[in-house]
Amino acid sequence: MIQGRENPDLPATVAFSDEQLQCLSTFAPTLDGKTQLQQNPYPPQTLAWATWIMQRLGGWSGYKSQKPPGITTLIRGLYQFESTFFGWKLALGLLVCTP
Repeated sequence: MIQGRENPDLPATVAFSDEQLQCLSTFAPTLDGKTQLQQNPYPPQTLAWATWIMQRLGGWSGYKSQKPPGITTLIRGLYQFESTFFGWKLALGLLVCTP
């Protein structure tokens, strides 16, 4: 995903499934800030776009004036996304949990 930040042409399917990309597309607008500086600058469905979302979920403010988030922020974002993704699947009835 760090390489995706540097190569905006890579498709997000390198790291995410189609279902995960649907989930990302659904809630990505909620992570954009109120100003143009806090909008996701990458084309949708690219690895750079998905990495930007993970960084926001990990606690990064989204400003380019800050240094790029590190691996810890990215991992925090991935954990947050994993929880969100399972909740999204449950809400859509795509995941069946059995005891």
